[in-house]
Amino acid sequence: MRLRDVLEQPGARLPVLTGEADLDRPLKAAFTTDLLDPGRYLTGGEMVLTGLMWRREPADSELFVSSLAKAGIAALGAGEGLAGPVPDDLIDACRRHRVPLFAVPADVSFRAITDRITTVLWSEREVGARSRQRGLMSALADGADLAEVWPDGSWVVTATGRLVAGTPLRDAPRVAAAFLAAAVLPARCRIAGVDHHLDRLPGGARFVVCADPADLDELVPLAALDLAREERARQVERRLAARLVETLVAEEPPSAALAACGLAAAGTHLVLVASVEAAMLDELVHPAEAAVAATAGGSVAVVPVDDPVAFLAALRDRAGHLAIAAPLAIGVSEPSSAPGGLAGALTEAGHAHAYALERPGRARVVSCAELASHDLLLAALPASTRRAFAERLLAPLAAYDATHRADLLRTLEAFLACDGSWTRCAALLHVHVNTLRYRVKRISDLTGRDLDAFTDRVDFHLALRLRA
Repeated sequence: MRLRDVLEQPGARLPVLTGEADLDRPLKAAFTTDLLDPGRYLTGGEMVLTGLMWRREPADSELFVSSLAKAGIAALGAGEGLAGPVPDDLIDACRRHRVPLFAVPADVSFRAITDRITTVLWSEREVGARSRQRGLMSALADGADLAEVWPDGSWVVTATGRLVAGTPLRDAPRVAAAFLAAAVLPARCRIAGVDHHLDRLPGGARFVVCADPADLDELVPLAALDLAREERARQVERRLAARLVETLVAEEPPSAALAACGLAAAGTHLVLVASVEAAMLDELVHPAEAAVAATAGGSVAVVPVDDPVAFLAALRDRAGHLAIAAPLAIGVSEPSSAPGGLAGALTEAGHAHAYALERPGRARVVSCAELASHDLLLAALPASTRRAFAERLLAPLAAYDATHRADLLRTLEAFLACDGSWTRCAALLHVHVNTLRYRVKRISDLTGRDLDAFTDRVDFHLALRLRA
């Protein structure tokens, strides 16, 4: 929009007092002020409207206009409704600083001028945005990568903080955390004094960040188009990965299925079972070239790794970021160095995942290496079975403790931890050995179990683990 478009609009008299040669200056906004030094609030390209309330003496005009000129405004409109005709000292100051000046007669409101500017600017922006969007989408349709056509001042970021498109984004992990924590989208977050405007893409694994919130309407569809194109390409990969998982479940030789997924049979692999969508698990294991399959309850991945310990640490870190939005559970197998071991690795990962689901916290990544053998056995049982076992054995003790404050559960735990040593357990609990003997007898009477019997001790140990 040009200054001339405002001054020459039908039905409004806005006489130009100086600067006739600069009427083709572009306008980007309207700004109304009666401050004597408004420059710090201006960014350049504005049409400034003023009622001249700042003017107390002729010298004020020089200070006012010099502030506007330094800010790079497009023009100044001086209202005649309150102070009368525009003073000569203001006209002279505008001429010296080459600031176009026009008068706003008393019968013309500032509101009418700003409405006109806003309407035209938004119209032009809409036309320009649609034209740019069509051009960008056309480039994508012709095979261009999103990163090649993505405009500056905006970004596509994953939920783990990885940049997909755009120039380097400062504090990308913090922006991703703000995206995951947002209760409503689109959202705005302010990080290190900079405003970021965010909106999600389908699936929730990626989002768009813009410095200008108006750009979201244009760029979110563009990024969504590219993501849809990427997901269509991944559909074949997902089907091949699903076939690999079926092969492991059936305990068939997996070498051919691994090759179909682009994975070498040689080398070390981990199997992951996760309660997140396949697209999110893809992001969690990036940059590994994994085979990721969607399942009814989440997803499964077969991941080639060079350093299982480093991979697990990175996985836990990324999972911790994602858990801001919702709790997640991931089970990780022991490393498998031969294709024949992958079927067992899938079973291990499934058991570890079941164990992770029972753990407290939001980011629950459990590796089979962390679990004792009985933990794996327990994880393979249905949750209802595990709860019933612990309840049947320990409920009488919990009820007795609630009524008599007898500390039987704590006594049982300490007695097992001390391997049945009466003296060590009594010292640990700070009670007399006779008191300990009385409590242990009470435990036996209430449960019908004998703590001198090895099998009963095992049952109590497992029940306490399940209750924790």
